[in-house]
Amino acid sequence: MHPRLQVLLLGVFNLLLYLFLTHISKKFNWGQGYVDRPILTYLAIYFSLSLLFFAVCAILSKQPEDRFIFWTIIVFGLIFRLSILPAQQIQEDDVYRYLWDGKVFANNINPFEYAPSEVNEFKELRIQNPKIFYQIYNERNEKELEKLSALKWGNPKSLKYLERVNHPNVPTIYPPMAQFVFRAVYNFQPDSIFSMRVAFLIFDVATMIFIVGILAKMGLNKNMSAVYFWCPLIIKETLNSTHLDIIGISFLCGSIYFLIYHRHGLATFFLALGFLAKLYPAILLPLYLQSCFESSRNKKVYPWLAPVISLLLFIGIIILGYIPFMEIGLQMFEGLKAYSLYWESNDSIFACLVFIFKNLPGNLSTVSFLSNPLPIFLSKLTAISILMGVLIWFLLKNTSLIHNPHQFLKQLFIIMALVFLLSPIQNPWYLCWVIPFLCLFPSRPWILLTGLVGFYYLDYYFDYQEMQDWTKWTPWVEYLPFYLLLTLGLRNKLKVFRKTETQNIST
Repeated sequence: MHPRLQVLLLGVFNLLLYLFLTHISKKFNWGQGYVDRPILTYLAIYFSLSLLFFAVCAILSKQPEDRFIFWTIIVFGLIFRLSILPAQQIQEDDVYRYLWDGKVFANNINPFEYAPSEVNEFKELRIQNPKIFYQIYNERNEKELEKLSALKWGNPKSLKYLERVNHPNVPTIYPPMAQFVFRAVYNFQPDSIFSMRVAFLIFDVATMIFIVGILAKMGLNKNMSAVYFWCPLIIKETLNSTHLDIIGISFLCGSIYFLIYHRHGLATFFLALGFLAKLYPAILLPLYLQSCFESSRNKKVYPWLAPVISLLLFIGIIILGYIPFMEIGLQMFEGLKAYSLYWESNDSIFACLVFIFKNLPGNLSTVSFLSNPLPIFLSKLTAISILMGVLIWFLLKNTSLIHNPHQFLKQLFIIMALVFLLSPIQNPWYLCWVIPFLCLFPSRPWILLTGLVGFYYLDYYFDYQEMQDWTKWTPWVEYLPFYLLLTLGLRNKLKVFRKTETQNIST
């Protein structure tokens, strides 16, 4: 069968599945019928979509660039997104926090200052214990909480959505750029999940445009953009679950686009915006500065000046982003502090590190350091050390963006992949940060992982069916096949490397 026809048929099958997914999403209404939710049906649809995705990746990897196939990918990718846009979110509720943050910020109140629970509890505290109340809050706080309370009761939807905010005792963890997007959505249409998704769709399409531009500049097959645009994980987690990661991913891809065109000012600017959306991209800054130094080394008398200016630009953009929220000082990081210190979810390598340190002699679990049990702290220190070690190694290698852009971008891929793998929180949507790189480096283990992470939602099924003992096996099902396939691939590459080295020595 001709590849064009294969891609067309796969597109049609994908669309039917997305329409079915939209249909069954009606049974995932918040707070209703948890036991009867069709989670297994959802997983069957998701894994079917993943199999079709694997098939299209396999077909395109063997075919030269084809204009018809490229536009088929673009058109179907957009149709998939539009078909799922009106669906009820499946097992996710982060969007309610986004809507609340946008409402708070749009009404000129600092979204980092108050946890949602304070809006529900401050009146009771003021009545029952006014002394403690006025020790905690001043006159400005009282007026702002009264205003937030009025916003809460503004309409039935507002009240309903505030009650659905997860972790209500924690102030928002989402950085300034995310807050500006939430505010813009609120100003366009308050309390609208659909409008939030449309905003994310804009960032999603922008990401796709940047990916196509990167592929074109690198001389790679633009049809491989399907690895991003047809990826079920991207579509589900961005436009159904409505996770904000797409904002930062879009800016990250924009920064890489400008980087490979040696527009270092714009690359740094977009990287800073990505950081302001979700912090992750900051880890890439040293490699960006190194490439900036390389580009300026043969052009300027003071080659160090260009990376210094880029660094100052990065810092300046971040400061400008945080200025609207600085009135409360370090308090604006309280939510982020709670997130980084105490949250752990669906992790793989980090969980293994914790297990190792917990079982060392000396009963380390009884000791705490920096608000963490010592095994947790040592696990975090080990993960950070591995990540920093790899980054320093890449810096010492000094791979040239000018002479070897493919290898340079591969370093960015490895760093972002390690950020995901070493994290204590490996939610499926965090993997979306890696997927744009798979268009350049279509690694089979990583493409497989985009499907495997769907098993994450089995935990909900086990909880609802009172089978909690099974939840401990979920990460094994998610990650073990990935690590086995990754290890096998690395072993084969090592064999090829050794064979090449032997031949070179013989020569």
